[in-house]
Amino acid sequence: MEIPTPKAFERRPYAQEQFKAITAWAKDNHPFYRKWLQNCEESVPLLSRVDILENNDQLLDGHAVTATTSGSTGVPVKTAWSKDRMALEGEVTNRFISWLGGRLGVTRFIHTDNPEEDCRDVKTPVAEQLAFIKQRFTQHQATAITTYPSNAERLCHAVFEQGLDMHFVQRFGVFAEVFEPYQEALIKQAFPNAQIWSTYSAQEVGMIAGRCPHHPKYHHVLAGKLGVEILNDDNEPCAQGEVGRVVITDFFNTAMPLIRYDIGDLAAWGECPCGKIDFPAFSTILGKIRGSLLHRNGERVPFTELSVALRNIEGMRQYQVIQDDVEHFTVRLVHLANELTNSLQQQVEEAFQQHFSYLPKLTVIMENEIERENNGKFYSSKCTV
Repeated sequence: MEIPTPKAFERRPYAQEQFKAITAWAKDNHPFYRKWLQNCEESVPLLSRVDILENNDQLLDGHAVTATTSGSTGVPVKTAWSKDRMALEGEVTNRFISWLGGRLGVTRFIHTDNPEEDCRDVKTPVAEQLAFIKQRFTQHQATAITTYPSNAERLCHAVFEQGLDMHFVQRFGVFAEVFEPYQEALIKQAFPNAQIWSTYSAQEVGMIAGRCPHHPKYHHVLAGKLGVEILNDDNEPCAQGEVGRVVITDFFNTAMPLIRYDIGDLAAWGECPCGKIDFPAFSTILGKIRGSLLHRNGERVPFTELSVALRNIEGMRQYQVIQDDVEHFTVRLVHLANELTNSLQQQVEEAFQQHFSYLPKLTVIMENEIERENNGKFYSSKCTV
């Protein structure tokens, strides 16, 4: 019996060919997929995060773990890549760098337990980060910076406060977190000569898409190594511009194949007008479903608008929204007032009322600082429902 290809690949011959190849290989050679692909006359079932967690050891099939997800809202997923798959990821990275115009000397601030010559941990104090950037430029002509969006925001505010001249920075890249428009605006102001790039990636499958340097609204999907679908609530392919769930098939990882993996992200297709990069493109990337909030009507609500409303409250320095259940939220705030005034409480309630069209129960907690996760990332919203 031939394994059916997804509807989303009907007009994509390369994706059809690679999907058939990886599913045939997995069915014949992998213990998990021998059973998983046994009865799929109509379609290959979607693989959820819960499915992976329940079968993680069998999916690993004795291979050494090469990466784990952050586990910020639950148990982390363990993944394994073959050597060939690792080499392919390096080729993909080089291709993306070529889109940008080639390599530059870089200074990185990411989560790391082992700082390298060009890298420091993202939790390093901002003053030390800025000093390291200047040192790397002076000693090694490093004119590029790579970090997470939330840390980029910190760097920008420090540049403004200290009146620093950062014209020597030619490229500024962000990844691993949702990149908000206001963060990009800050980078443009603090690092006026920098070309800005961003990527959309996941530990399980590596880089999924890279921002188009010609039309930055779009991110081109790395369709040579991944088969990407965007599905609606009925598991049907979404129309262009329609937000849906991102489902990914890794075509070349035989150590731990991931076939039709519902990765837990939301995105929408678009048609990039650049005409220079021959890959399909996302017009919208909303990030993790678990970072979206759940309306009492059962629909997922992107955090974006609520985030803007909270950020625009005068004196707001940092915030985090945690949805504990459908009708209850914990709101953590770092505010200049350092106390929960009636006015601040009212502004927070108004933001929620406007976002949901009703007011859920709110527990507002004042903090001196909201910590990063163990993986070094900062999540401004978490949904545990």
